[in-house]
Amino acid sequence: MKVQEHFCLKDKHSFHLNVTARYWAEYRNTDELGEILQDKRFYKLPVLPVGGGCNLLFTRNFPGLVIKSAISGWDIVHENEEEVVLRVGSGLDWDQFVESCVSQGWGGIENLSGIPGLTGATPIQNIGAYGVEAKEVIRYVEVFDRQTRSLLVLPVEECGLAYRNSRFKQEWKDRFIVCYITYRLNKKPAYRLDYGNLNEVLRSQGGLQEGPEAHRGNLAMIRRAVLAIRSSKLPDPAVLGNAGSFFKNPELDVATYSALAERFPELPHWELPGNKVKVSAAWMIEYCGWKGKSMGRAGVYPKQALVLVNLGDARGEEIYNLYQHIVADVHKAFGISLQPEVVVL
Repeated sequence: MKVQEHFCLKDKHSFHLNVTARYWAEYRNTDELGEILQDKRFYKLPVLPVGGGCNLLFTRNFPGLVIKSAISGWDIVHENEEEVVLRVGSGLDWDQFVESCVSQGWGGIENLSGIPGLTGATPIQNIGAYGVEAKEVIRYVEVFDRQTRSLLVLPVEECGLAYRNSRFKQEWKDRFIVCYITYRLNKKPAYRLDYGNLNEVLRSQGGLQEGPEAHRGNLAMIRRAVLAIRSSKLPDPAVLGNAGSFFKNPELDVATYSALAERFPELPHWELPGNKVKVSAAWMIEYCGWKGKSMGRAGVYPKQALVLVNLGDARGEEIYNLYQHIVADVHKAFGISLQPEVVVL
């Protein structure tokens, strides 16, 4: 364990902004995490736990301690012919974990291929893509309680996982640090293919195979299709700094959506449980003319209007100003206030 001062964060978050942290530390286990948090140097400073930094927008230097999990590896907790249950360290690269599970024939997260970041973010952000959310496969979350300096095991039902949200982003934000996640994955076919153009891409690749021996190959095919779709729409953060989808798709009540649909019948939407309707933030942003546009060194990605990008040496304030202009224009046109997925600091 090593604590570094005045640490450059440019390579530690996906927007690649030239900002620094007053202190930086990585921990390989919960004992090291406890030692860091008991260090008297940090008692009165803000503490920011990070993973891959894929959902952060720094508008200035961070004045406190940034800590990153390096708890890697995973263990099989339970396994039978139907399922496998895995306990996974929060510092493991998410997509590498997905790739490993697919190669083993363990299904349930293949639709989440290509999402950048670490496994520790999965319950915090309730990551989701192509009709699947993390809450469907998570069973338990093990956390370090900063108040009691002890470890707790939380059933997923207590964590309040919702669309791009959880209690870890709300009332637990300054209390719990995710250390391990327990996932339940399927050994039998249970594919989710009815979202977006996933089925269409799979058919163009020859379609899924049938038979008891085809499961592992089908998982690999779905993963390849998801990765192909993502690469066609989303920029590589290593090439063009970004945090993926910057905005959430708004969820409306039926009455609000119906009134909106009368004015904008082409607005894409998805019906949700509880008389809710999700509408496309990307369509609204594009309608307002922002797709492919830029302000200074910050821009909207030409292939996906949800993605804000660092066009080269942008400052956090530039991306923040672009975000605020988009929110204002969408609200003026549609009466809807877009909410960011990204955490703005």
